[in-house]
Amino acid sequence: MSAEVKVLSASTRTNLEALKHHMKKLGFKYYEEKDGWVTFGARLMMNGKGVAPDDCISISVRFMDIHADLWAFDLINKLPEVKQAILDFYEAEGITE
Repeated sequence: MSAEVKVLSASTRTNLEALKHHMKKLGFKYYEEKDGWVTFGARLMMNGKGVAPDDCISISVRFMDIHADLWAFDLINKLPEVKQAILDFYEAEGITE
């Protein structure tokens, strides 16, 4: 069996690069893109399986869906700016719902 790999379009990659840049300014490191989700973490830490993000935000690149797992108050205070960066990404992708 061969594994099917879904490749993001060039425009999505461009929009994702802009989002990565903005999230980096807000203190979030890009972690990975997997199964249509992009994850950013404030800190990357080692766990039993390798590197994992801590205080993280994941967004779907296919539809408007966001998961945030934040504990640090300084990061929680940045949520309005994070929200706007993510909404800008979705607007550029033409995703409304």
